[in-house]
This record gives sequence, C-alpha cells and structure tokens, in this order.
Amino acid sequence: MRPAAERVRLLRSLALFSGLADADLELVAAKLTEASFDKGTTIFRAGDPGDSMFLLVRGKVAIRDRARLLVTITAPECFGELAVLSNEERSADAICDESCELLKLRASDLRELLATRPALQHQMMLALVRRVKEVGSRR
Repeated sequence: MRPAAERVRLLRSLALFSGLADADLELVAAKLTEASFDKGTTIFRAGDPGDSMFLLVRGKVAIRDRARLLVTITAPECFGELAVLSNEERSADAICDESCELLKLRASDLRELLATRPALQHQMMLALVRRVKEVGSRR
C-alpha cells in the first residue's frame, strides 16, 4: 500500500486536484484504494455504471469507442471522472495498453467529499472547464 504522503504528492500533480490545500488532498488520499491490472485487461466498458474514477499511477490506458481509439492515458493522469460526476453510464471502454497500477476513488466517496469540501468542487470545475477548452481547441 502506498504511503499517504505519496498519494498526496500524486494528487497534487494532477490538474483535477492540484489547487487543493493539503488538508483536502489528505481527505481524498484517504479514500483511494489500490488496484493493479495486466496488459489487455478491461477496466470498464461503455454502458457500465460510473461508480468510480481512476488515477493512473503507472502504465497506459486506451480509451476506446468500440474499435476507435479516442485517447491514450499515460501516468500520472485521471480518467473516468466524467461518468462519476454526471452520474451516467460509461461512454467508452478503458483497456490497459500496459500493465497498470491505479488508485480508485468510488463515486460515493467523491460525492461525500464534494458535499463537504467546496474547494474540491471549485477545483474540479476549473479542471473540467480547462479540459473542455482543450478539446474544443483541437477541433
């Protein structure tokens, strides 16, 4: 199991959490669980419930819409947060391109944190707005 300080450092390196105070990062870090997957393993499929988001610690994950590659996620990065935040089904598949180490944050834990930590709400909103702008500028 990764030490709490290492989890906090990882969270701080991610745009979704980078602006949070140490106390907020520590609360998020305490909710994370670890998972490892072999190359070729499907983490989730389109249509699955958005019951958790993931922080990629090591490896690469392909986000696919059927056979079409949408994006390759490389560590350190988050994925799966949109289905969690929108409370909708997954819109694509997430498949390990390499063996991967992940940290998982359950949707129920994230909702609890968002309800009690306004700074986390604000930081996530800013990060998502930046992501939408990046996607829009690529078109």
